Amino acid sequence: AVETCQTILESFNPSQVRGMRQDPRIAEQQFGNLQDVDQIRKSKDERHKYGRFFYRFPNGEAGLDVYSRVTSFIGTLRRDHAEDECAVVIVTHGLALRLFLMAWFEWTVEQFETTRNPPNCGIAVMDRVPGSAHLSLRDQYRLCPETCQMIGCVNTPITSPCLGQLWGAEPPPSESDQAQAARRAAMLVGPDFVGVC
Repeated sequence: AVETCQTILESFNPSQVRGMRQDPRIAEQQFGNLQDVDQIRKSKDERHKYGRFFYRFPNGEAGLDVYSRVTSFIGTLRRDHAEDECAVVIVTHGLALRLFLMAWFEWTVEQFETTRNPPNCGIAVMDRVPGSAHLSLRDQYRLCPETCQMIGCVNTPITSPCLGQLWGAEPPPSESDQAQAARRAAMLVGPDFVGVC
């Protein structure tokens, strides 16, 4: 993720970057001792039975542990950028990304388990919902359709009203093609990362 972040930074004009910080709370899940191939296979079989969220790798973490770290990170993100009119690029790994989205949109464990990791360097985008300043911070954003398709959450039951717009409960707010292209260009995100504008 650190190398990916450096590559992304090279594509920005330095005047566009307000700052950068590395935060261990959005690191990928710790899988424990990976030297015993048979134990790894056994652990992956067990994880398949119990689910990615609750299964704890021997000497490693469960998805729940990563969720706790990511939730703490979201609190900092909200505090530091709640009033900003800027794009935030977060570079992380697939499971941490899905757990970030789970915490942000308040998905259930069952909803989380229906999603899948994005491909390497996949781009996940959270769009700000126009005219939503009066809503909770969670409901001021929605996942773009490409992100839902990439992680497999299109058919996930809805817990957040803003996600209902994506999945057909309400039509999405209209936005000109030019405004949409400008917003997306200003907001790079990936798989290693997620963007919030």
